Amino acid sequence: SVAFSPDGQRIVSGSADETVRIWLLAGEQLHKVQGHTKWVSSVAFSPDGQRIVSGSEDKTVRVWSAETGEQLHEIRGHIDVVNSVAFSPDGQRIVSGSWDKTVQVWSAEGEQLHEFRGHTDGVWSLAFSPDGQRIVSGSADQTVRVWSLKGEQLHEMRGHVQCVKNVAFSPDGERIVSSDDRTVRVWLADTGDELQVFEGTTDVLGFALALATANTPPVMMGDGYKLIKDGVVGATFDSILRGSLAVSNDTIAGATAAHQVFVLKIV
Repeated sequence: SVAFSPDGQRIVSGSADETVRIWLLAGEQLHKVQGHTKWVSSVAFSPDGQRIVSGSEDKTVRVWSAETGEQLHEIRGHIDVVNSVAFSPDGQRIVSGSWDKTVQVWSAEGEQLHEFRGHTDGVWSLAFSPDGQRIVSGSADQTVRVWSLKGEQLHEMRGHVQCVKNVAFSPDGERIVSSDDRTVRVWLADTGDELQVFEGTTDVLGFALALATANTPPVMMGDGYKLIKDGVVGATFDSILRGSLAVSNDTIAGATAAHQVFVLKIV
């Protein structure tokens, strides 16, 4: 898993080696953060860039200082692998999704606020809406679900035929994108109606949201590990880890199965 800092100048990565690492965009490693005891499956910066949250196969969520690498909080509550974590836009909440089929919302200090139940299989992906009032989740039960902050299920979207391992809101909060069954699907966030389907020839391995405007399609990984934007192949890789892409303005970061983090400019 990789993520950009809000200013686009740093990258955080989580790895099978149980570490969280913080890098400058040029490639210099700033911090190697240790504490997790199994694969680090998800990482994210806080909106102010001062903290990092990570989720792991060790069933914990941890919060770190992005400046020093110090562990600030260890959050326990899930009873299975934590697949996805994110900060709310105001930095006051953290959301986590797990193979235990739940979505859990925490204060930034680690107090459990809400637990969402409804998925019938593991939760693989999630994201806050830009206004922080909704959460979208994707699951191995092949559904995409939208929740209020208090756990009310607002919409259940069906259409995928395999596990939904990637979800995101558009920057204006009006659309949701989801993927991982050779398609990327775009949904209307307020109603759950399906708006558009992008189809690939092989499994879509992960995508990063590039819906800057209503007419911009997602940037995605697929079709034999090729980086595709607007239908144009920009780069080819031997292997890309699932869900390991992040976009900041005109730059994409990702991770490969060869234990490398790469940075590319979108042209």
